[in-house]
Amino acid sequence: NQSRPVRSCHARTGKWLHNASEISVCSGGVAASCTSHHPFMVNDGLSMGFAAAAVRGGAHHLTGDTNCGQCYELVFTDEQHPGPNNSWGGAGEDLVDKRMIVQITNIGDDVDGNQTFDIQIPGAGLGMQTTGCTAQFPGTKKDDFDCGKRYGGCDSIKGCNKLPKDLQTGCRWRYTWYHWLKKGGRTNNPYVKFRRVKCPLQLTAISGSVPNDEDGWLIVM
Repeated sequence: NQSRPVRSCHARTGKWLHNASEISVCSGGVAASCTSHHPFMVNDGLSMGFAAAAVRGGAHHLTGDTNCGQCYELVFTDEQHPGPNNSWGGAGEDLVDKRMIVQITNIGDDVDGNQTFDIQIPGAGLGMQTTGCTAQFPGTKKDDFDCGKRYGGCDSIKGCNKLPKDLQTGCRWRYTWYHWLKKGGRTNNPYVKFRRVKCPLQLTAISGSVPNDEDGWLIVM
């Protein structure tokens, strides 16, 4: 479905790997996510980045593998998550109606149900895979990458200072554009409406991958 697999980088040298079948650094190999695969601001209302897609889905019709390489425009909406006592999370007022274009570069084994995209953000939690980052960046500890919170990650921008320098810009984006936890616990796992769009050059130049069926999809910027 793609012109070529999404680029991965050598865990030690940071250079692009030519063999897409290299074993992941999380499993003892050398293939790692490139440090350039982080979110970035285009303007106040638009960011771009990379994401994992849901593997097991509900009504969103994402399937995981078949979505790899595709790009989606996300528009953050103002819903909150229901809770037994109070609603929680969702998008803060500074994020509502902002847009983000993401390219799918991974699948989320722990992303299911009505969840759709898992945006790749440094400092936002190691999740299930806890060995790869320390192998990619010798001399670091697991907690350096998420302030000791495997799901959710660092609560404040100060936590970004512990990350390797190549990851700090993407980490800070979470607080300066995405406004994580800024307004009484919002933003936290915001809802989005989304549609597939043509992949912008800003993303494919980083990933090295273009979907084979790009013709006909809307160009949005």
